[in-house]
Amino acid sequence: MGTCWNCQTQVTLQEGQTNCDSCKEIIFYHCNSCGEKFEIIDKKTKNKLEECKLCGYFKCPHCDVCYHGCKKYEWQKEILKILRKTIPLHQFPALPQTANEIVKYFELQKISIDRKNCAERNVPISYAKSRIKSLLAKFEGFRVKDKLDREAFLKRVDEITEKPIETILTVNETREKGSYGQEYRDAFNLLVCLGKLEIKKVKKNVNGEVIEYEVFVRCEKGSCKYLAQDDLIINYCPICKKVYPKEQIICSNCPPNKKGKNKGEQRQLKKRLNNKDTCQMYRGLFI
Repeated sequence: MGTCWNCQTQVTLQEGQTNCDSCKEIIFYHCNSCGEKFEIIDKKTKNKLEECKLCGYFKCPHCDVCYHGCKKYEWQKEILKILRKTIPLHQFPALPQTANEIVKYFELQKISIDRKNCAERNVPISYAKSRIKSLLAKFEGFRVKDKLDREAFLKRVDEITEKPIETILTVNETREKGSYGQEYRDAFNLLVCLGKLEIKKVKKNVNGEVIEYEVFVRCEKGSCKYLAQDDLIINYCPICKKVYPKEQIICSNCPPNKKGKNKGEQRQLKKRLNNKDTCQMYRGLFI
């Protein structure tokens, strides 16, 4: 994930993807530590490089550093400082390596990247960089269970946008009884990006205690300047991975099928979401 340095597009790569869908080039970076340039493909294994489980950046194959501001480097210093209180460094020169191994253990145990929010509209990064794209694709009927699933989602969106300006909404108050309200949470965050809602913090006195929480307020402020909705769904060949125009249905690069029920026929293209981030805000600006 991050910036394609060839075309400056913000991208999030799915499993097996190494090329930017916007410029078709293999993603590469300049390491923020050693300055060396590297592609995200391991030259020996041809697999995608490992991503740090703490900060989400690719680890540089030259120096093994992910991001100089990653928390694990601060942890290493603090753990080493604690160990040195009881273990003399001059007697145990491998102490720094021990501190690194401890941090590595905690890195492997962590299963999610720290929660961050968009600095522009306060949308969680999990929505901005992932979920919003799938929700926009629902408008086009892509990746829905059936026709009714799409219609139900559009109905929720219409229900919310028909509310008067300045109407205050929360997921708990809007959701159907007996549901967790995930469908409305999806619609609310999407509509924040589309400028139909905005997130505000309000305070409420509960039994003498002031509690601060977030609400969604109906508004009309236009789509976010970072929202990229073009070419959400693309045609690609699952064999050669090449991307083709929307109207094309067969791969013009791969030879016909050699076996199976489709033997002799040209390989059919499939559809998928592009790897261009729907939110083009630089990840480092999320707070």
